[in-house]
Amino acid sequence: MTGISFTGIGSGLEVSTIVDAMVSAESVPYESRMATLQGAYTTDISAVGALKSALEDVTASFGALGDEDEYQQRTISGRDDFVSLSSDKEAEVGNYSVEVLALATQHKLLSSAIDGDEAVGEGTLSFASGDNTFDIVVSDTDTLSDIRDAINDSSSNSSVSATIITDSSGQHLVLNSKKTGLDNAITVNATEQSNKLTSVAGFTSTDTVGSGTLSFASGSNNFDIAVGATDTLSDIVTAINDSEDNTSVVARIVTDGTGQHLVFNSIEPGTANAVTVTAADSDGSNGDLNGISQFASVNMDVPSVSNSDMTGLSRLSSDTTNKLTSVNGFDSNDTVGSGTLSFSSDGNSFDVNISATDKLDDIVDAINNNGDNTSIKASIVIDDAGDEHLMFSSRQSGDVHAITVTALDDDGDDNDMSGISQFSSVNQTATANIGHMSEVDAAADASIIIDGTIAVTNSENTFKDVIDGVTITANKVHDVGDDISRITITEDNDNVAAGINTFVESFNALVALSDQLGSSSESGGGALSGDSLLRGVMTKIRSQFNQAFDSGNDTTLTLSQLGIRTERDGTLSFEQDTLDDLIEESPDRVQTFFLGAEGDNGFVNNMDEFLGFYTDSDGIIQQRMDGKTAQLDKLDTEYEAFQLKMESLEARLLSQYNAMDLIVAQLSSTGSYLLAQLENMPGVVKSSS
Repeated sequence: MTGISFTGIGSGLEVSTIVDAMVSAESVPYESRMATLQGAYTTDISAVGALKSALEDVTASFGALGDEDEYQQRTISGRDDFVSLSSDKEAEVGNYSVEVLALATQHKLLSSAIDGDEAVGEGTLSFASGDNTFDIVVSDTDTLSDIRDAINDSSSNSSVSATIITDSSGQHLVLNSKKTGLDNAITVNATEQSNKLTSVAGFTSTDTVGSGTLSFASGSNNFDIAVGATDTLSDIVTAINDSEDNTSVVARIVTDGTGQHLVFNSIEPGTANAVTVTAADSDGSNGDLNGISQFASVNMDVPSVSNSDMTGLSRLSSDTTNKLTSVNGFDSNDTVGSGTLSFSSDGNSFDVNISATDKLDDIVDAINNNGDNTSIKASIVIDDAGDEHLMFSSRQSGDVHAITVTALDDDGDDNDMSGISQFSSVNQTATANIGHMSEVDAAADASIIIDGTIAVTNSENTFKDVIDGVTITANKVHDVGDDISRITITEDNDNVAAGINTFVESFNALVALSDQLGSSSESGGGALSGDSLLRGVMTKIRSQFNQAFDSGNDTTLTLSQLGIRTERDGTLSFEQDTLDDLIEESPDRVQTFFLGAEGDNGFVNNMDEFLGFYTDSDGIIQQRMDGKTAQLDKLDTEYEAFQLKMESLEARLLSQYNAMDLIVAQLSSTGSYLLAQLENMPGVVKSSS
């Protein structure tokens, strides 16, 4: 339509007004019908969309009721300063008492004072804590800080942390077990390095030492070094360390009051790697103290070594447990005889039966897993020849914990060196105790008593399933006069009740929406008033509520028996007392009702499948919404075509009226001309009226 009003030149008519009126007469009824249809479709889509959302809320409300872990829960009370408590559904309802006798502690050792700049010693520190063992190789230049870092950085160390504390007397190495308990007590054995050779004579930095060849051997590595007549000690050190054939020896120079000395160290510890040096001296004498023969191992100084004194690396040893080690060595597949070994250590006695097919590792397992054993740990040690030896270690240090082993040997002789009698204490080697680190905190197991009679120990302060389904964490020891901790375990139905309340609330919200959408009145009904979809879904849901579901043992339950009832207005109500009584009587029946028996759907799955028929992405409601959306799209297409039709009509009418107006104008002009001509003709008198 033009939108501009103008008057015909010839006719004087308002052409645009006339055309607009004619077009409106065609378009207004159509647009009114179109708006009515669009409104109806849009309202329907919105209404069924709201219905779908409410049904999805009902489905979501079954979340807790559909989770098996929410059923048959327990409430545990009794937490206090002494114990922390938690439980799972396996806990039996009842009352218990707990008394904490001891807390599990970490083992802590403290070394004697050592100067921060002092080289501690040379050799190997062997650590053991629990099942973890590892070695640290210490060079003769390492300080206490270097040893601390080596311990903490060892990839094999999972059990010990090292720190340094400093007081007025110097630095102290502190070792902490990472885990609590007696089994995680730390032992440290020091093996002083003996694989070092030092030249006796002192030299200056410019002295030459002769010429010839030095031959080295350490472990399986052998190599030769040619020494020239002009070579100094520094040249010899460089030649040794840079030799491509050398994988076993490090050479260096140390200086004291007599001058420079040549030192050879094996890279690897152990007697098998001891350094041997022979000389082929150009002066013709290979054994004297002249020329390069003075560097032969027979002519060099070998430091004295003690692994148990208070000098050098042995200052860091701490193994005060009592040990017995079998004299005979065995192969891993050897059997050792049969009979019974009887153990005793500080009042703890127990027996271990050995069968004829048992090997050393079987005996170790039998000892360590013996329920009566609280004092001794068995292990296998391997000597340099590769033979296995059985070792018994006391779990605590001190003479009072000395180990006694007697044998009842099936071979008839309980004291000889054959059969299991070879493991009796009289036939084993006792290892000397070394304890040069002080014990700051002793390793200890946690100990509790349940109901005044059941004593339980653990390497950690957390006790799991001592009472089925209950975790007890000991926090503080009960002293004399302290009230014993009381534990009460009761049924916890709150999760199920909360799940039912959520379901009831969501369904009642659906009922309210259904009433709104389906209402009918003279002034206008709801968007789905009289709609079969709304009536159908609500009717079918209520039929589900009346259905009985399997509750196990050939019994069934309905919602009403769980305290869920339908009111006169169609909403649900819930009486928790009814549920609590049923759960107390038979918790399995309630769980089976909601979750189903094996292979059968319970109430939750049944409702989920039923509601999914309406709410799924290809469900009934979505299909209806898609259909209405398609109809809206069709209306849009039809309206676009109608608009084109109206534009064409408007253009045609304007063209017709403009043509008419032109003809009228032309006729008017011709009439005026003829009238003028007539007036000018002779004898024609113009009327004055």
